[in-house]
Amino acid sequence: MKKKLSVLATLAAASLAVSACSGGSDAGSEAGAATDLDAATQALVDEAREAGSVTLYSMVDEAVLREVAADFESTYGISVEPVRLVSADLAQRFSSEASTGSSPADLIMLTDSPFYDEALEQGWISSFAEAELPESLVGEFPEDLYTHEGSTPMVSFVPTETVYNTDLVDSAPTSWEDYADPAYAGKIQIAEVDSSPANVAFWSLMRNEFGDELLEGIAANEPTVSGGAVPGTQAVAAGEGALGHPGVLPVIKNLQDSGAPVDVASMSPTTGPEVGLGLAANSPNPAGAKLLAAYLMSEEGNLSFNEAASQISPFDTEGMERFTRTSEVELSEAAELKSLMGMN
Repeated sequence: MKKKLSVLATLAAASLAVSACSGGSDAGSEAGAATDLDAATQALVDEAREAGSVTLYSMVDEAVLREVAADFESTYGISVEPVRLVSADLAQRFSSEASTGSSPADLIMLTDSPFYDEALEQGWISSFAEAELPESLVGEFPEDLYTHEGSTPMVSFVPTETVYNTDLVDSAPTSWEDYADPAYAGKIQIAEVDSSPANVAFWSLMRNEFGDELLEGIAANEPTVSGGAVPGTQAVAAGEGALGHPGVLPVIKNLQDSGAPVDVASMSPTTGPEVGLGLAANSPNPAGAKLLAAYLMSEEGNLSFNEAASQISPFDTEGMERFTRTSEVELSEAAELKSLMGMN
């Protein structure tokens, strides 16, 4: 059951560490670049090549950004310099730089939040409603995913998942109701309900879908309140819990690579942060920013990016069917949710 009553004001995505990186080869490389482009795209490519590389600020995993950079360069012969920071630090850095009227960033990729409203109001980013992007690339991008009055396209959706210990769970969970199964009494790790706006939205969705009984059942199982998504995921991998919420995919993958008995279960319905794009108003390479944005909004580029990031693409029909946008969630008060789950 979906109820559209209010829009979540801010979202924050859990990230692992603060880091920055740069990749790609020398700007202007045309090796392997597409040659069958329409006139509008070719003109943008020529202008972007003349300006040099494109600098992308993003909160997405470093390895994913490097893959995006490699794919983009192989397609258009233009290198991408990724700079990766966690969401809060990225917004702060971009805002500080942009407020001086000078920033090395061309394009910013960040979870949807009031940052975009402020950046638009301050003139730090340009509206996509006014940008002229190649129709051949962005023509199929869903119109309802342009938010902030058409200024910001949401190009990726980060689903909330569950993490479980494969040594302690016989088979992967199939329903969120498993959290209330008495078999898991004393075996659940859950981040504080109000640890993030996205978490409040998720538990509000669970209440809308399954009623107070689910949350009260979780309380009866006496879950351990973890210090957050990352330590909770690590605790499940260490056998301190059979199930955890929410699971952090990059952490889970790293733990799996080290041999830890941990896996992720994807269930419906779910919700989570939405990732948008912003065109830097004083971009050193505005043509490159538009071209990279158009690539990430094209069906081919978007599907490739989201597959690498283990996130949901707007072009993934099945994925979008299980993802409830936060604007469609009837939000409950965090204190009420915590009370029902025995976390007060």
